Amino acid sequence: MKTSRPAADDSRRSEPRISIDLGSVPFLGSRESGLPSFTYFLRDVSSSGVGLMVPPQEGMVALEVGEMVNFHLPFQLNQKFYNQGAIRWEQPSLRGQMCGAQLQKRVPLRYPIYVAFETNDIRFVLEEFGIPSIDELAERILEDAYYLKKGVSIYFEHLVPYFARHSLARKKERLPTDEYVVPRIRKQIEDNVSLLADLKSKAAETSDARSFPTKEDLELIRKAVALEVNLRVLGAAFDVQIVLPYLRSVRLLEHQLYSNFNTLVLLYLQRGVNAAAAL
Repeated sequence: MKTSRPAADDSRRSEPRISIDLGSVPFLGSRESGLPSFTYFLRDVSSSGVGLMVPPQEGMVALEVGEMVNFHLPFQLNQKFYNQGAIRWEQPSLRGQMCGAQLQKRVPLRYPIYVAFETNDIRFVLEEFGIPSIDELAERILEDAYYLKKGVSIYFEHLVPYFARHSLARKKERLPTDEYVVPRIRKQIEDNVSLLADLKSKAAETSDARSFPTKEDLELIRKAVALEVNLRVLGAAFDVQIVLPYLRSVRLLEHQLYSNFNTLVLLYLQRGVNAAAAL
């Protein structure tokens, strides 16, 4: 990472910036508006915010100025941690959408790893969390992700009886129904719980921190943490207002899963930095 001055065509951010080389693994972000989540690459970090690149994504509605987003990634600025911010500017590009965001909401540090402005790098504080090694941290993150996805399954099972009753009512009124929505979502959740269980076992069996996660592991984890409950699909088939409290709880679990995934991306990136330094 290196500090750089803004380019001449980007006068919207006047403070020095730390350029970040992220490789090819994007992070996961979410939107306060409730619109679908998105992937993003960090471009740089400054003393007041972050720059990001949002690649083209199917069905993606462009981020808007003033919109609040959650990066699910801890940034340390002035000894404080932030993970949410408001979009200050946006600009379309050939690679997607470039944006600048001002960090605003402070958060506690959930895992002993973060992006630090002062030191220009990814920082570990394992001893402060009582975690002996990076491989132990990866194992703990996967175990947390597994139980969080199990939580999504439990919440969804609470909703199944309502969906069944509502479908019967629509049939009696001869309204269109999709009898396969609930079974399809249930199977997707079960498959992802199973996938995370396998990855959790792989992390526990890995004795060398440099071998987990691989890029292939991260792609599997990204698939597994994605929210199976599509609010648009459910809204077309059911009265979502009745089950909103449950769906909000599911969304909170989803956001925690995003934090888990993004932390594993940091571990992967740091592994690459250490490997390059050893050459």
